[in-house]
Amino acid sequence: MTYLVTGATGAIGSAIVAELRARSETVIAHGRSIRTPSCDGIVQWIGGDLLAAEGQDIIREASAGGLAGVIAAHGIPGSAPLADLTRAFTERVMRINFESLLALLEATLPALRRRRGRFVAVASQAGLVGEPDNAAYSASKFAVVGWIRHIAGQASDQDVTYHALCAGCTESPLLTAIHDQFARAQGTATAEEFAALRQRSIPVGRFATPHETAAAAVYLATADGPRPTILAESGGEVVW
Repeated sequence: MTYLVTGATGAIGSAIVAELRARSETVIAHGRSIRTPSCDGIVQWIGGDLLAAEGQDIIREASAGGLAGVIAAHGIPGSAPLADLTRAFTERVMRINFESLLALLEATLPALRRRRGRFVAVASQAGLVGEPDNAAYSASKFAVVGWIRHIAGQASDQDVTYHALCAGCTESPLLTAIHDQFARAQGTATAEEFAALRQRSIPVGRFATPHETAAAAVYLATADGPRPTILAESGGEVVW
């Protein structure tokens, strides 16, 4: 089976690639910063801007043989105090975190239909419950969750199934940077102190590892049984 993973150079994306490789699946790994296509064994590495025609053509060409699944794990943070949000900042977050998924699905839908595949969007628990000082990011992830719920309920296309993984806090350089922004916005704690406070609010008492979040994404993408449309993997912090 062949799977396409976007955001494959990030903490979660690279863990998803590793999880699929461990299952002996063929992987097309996409990263916007990848300039030269390459292949190392069962992983084909490609790049390009998903919102550009050239980037979409690269996706189409790489997936022409059919896809058992697409796991969209790309995205950017969008944390900032509400008073500091600018139109340009918010539009960029929405374009990369939400609009690019529309372009990705358009580019991969024929390949997914050939294999009756699954399209999985790695969203966030911030797409289920709004978070303070995180309005732009939450808005982008709410858009992803709403879009997935809508297209999953359409009866006209049963050849493809759609899922959103609403992951909780996952250990990564991106999470560390976000906590630093939250701490500075509140002006009351360091990033480490903020992270410790956040962990105490999670029933399991810790953040997820990239491997755990990757395993949840791969669970949704595999076709060996029914899967929930929306899966909240948040350590109990947000229940769906």
